Amino acid sequence: MGGNAVNFSFAKREIAILAVVLAVSTLVRVLLFPLKGYPVDTGDFISWFTTASQHGIRPFYSLAGFADYPPFNVYIFWAFGSLANASNISMAAMVKVVPNLFDLATGLLIYVFVRKQATFKIAILSMALYVFNPAVIYNAAVWGQYDAVYAFFLVLSLLLALKSKPEMSAVTFALGILTKPQGIALAPLIILLIYKKNGLKRLLTSVLAFAATVFVVILPFEWSNPVSFLSGIYFGAYGGYAFASINAFNLWGALGLLWMPDGSLFIVGWILFGVAAVFTLYVLHRRFRVSGDYLAIFAAFMLLFSFFMLPTRIHERYMFPAMAMLALMFPLLKKTRLLYVALTATLFVNEAYVLYALNAAYPNFADLTRDPIVPLVSIINLLMLVYASVLMWYELKGRGWLNPQPPTLQQTQKRGDPKLTSD
Repeated sequence: MGGNAVNFSFAKREIAILAVVLAVSTLVRVLLFPLKGYPVDTGDFISWFTTASQHGIRPFYSLAGFADYPPFNVYIFWAFGSLANASNISMAAMVKVVPNLFDLATGLLIYVFVRKQATFKIAILSMALYVFNPAVIYNAAVWGQYDAVYAFFLVLSLLLALKSKPEMSAVTFALGILTKPQGIALAPLIILLIYKKNGLKRLLTSVLAFAATVFVVILPFEWSNPVSFLSGIYFGAYGGYAFASINAFNLWGALGLLWMPDGSLFIVGWILFGVAAVFTLYVLHRRFRVSGDYLAIFAAFMLLFSFFMLPTRIHERYMFPAMAMLALMFPLLKKTRLLYVALTATLFVNEAYVLYALNAAYPNFADLTRDPIVPLVSIINLLMLVYASVLMWYELKGRGWLNPQPPTLQQTQKRGDPKLTSD
């Protein structure tokens, strides 16, 4: 009885601290809501929320005019737009409510995963690193962008794959792709993890679950051919941004190629990303039985970060989901801490600098091609990509840097140390 009472008190304390951390993060974000994002983006979101809430999901794309966001977003526009109409919350404020809710939900995912591996203090630190990350907060609470939504589904899909729930992982990954196409960077990793953990049969059932999810999501919309419906949304938007870098401080930003037509660089960028992806997946394939979940998470970070750094047509915010992967690893893997600190800084500068320039030039074009900040920050990002690649090489050679420090909960329990198990 006494032991149960102690455990219950610890559980109550954990829940209380968890609630306080989330409440403070929410307060910080709400206080930042009055800061304006980019008028074009804000106007688009308000228009999409209004159209979906007034006319429903089915005719959205025929009535919305310009709408380059994939179909699952329309459900979000409809639900939260209808909530705004039924409440005293303005549509502009509701637009910012959505990504911040998904940010907090991602923080909870990080907490739950790390708590199963380590102590409460380590888990709450991991969550706090994400929900108070300035680049993450700026993206959602100031700019009002929706990268938080697909980032949540990517993290959930990865964690479900690691927990051997392949069909659920495929469903959530489909929702991520149907929110933002950039999630495709994780597709080969999710496929490899499902295959290695569950075999070919479960991989096939997962592919069916993915396809079924896509079909169910698009079913209510007006379309005569599902393939042309989806390809029109995805490739239409992608083809409209045929530039080397769309304000992304990456490889092409370092070369001063912001808003320059990408031409043959399009192929070069995808070849570079393909090489990075093959190397990452090869290391995971060779070392997964040794280094397990943390190697998979680092591989996810590598794919997302490489996707930001190497292909053309990349926007300034596309590094966003990589920050959640780093937050999952920061307290336990010392060598990832430099990446977290440096990339938090560069992503924040990239977002804040671009948004300031956009608003300062509005309604005219913001030209940053000769700004010295762009190559400086881009070079820092390139150095971090080299550093992360070296860590992957060390892993391939069996250097053992992926051993979590401090000890995880399971390791401590094996040694019979009660200090960490009750904390």
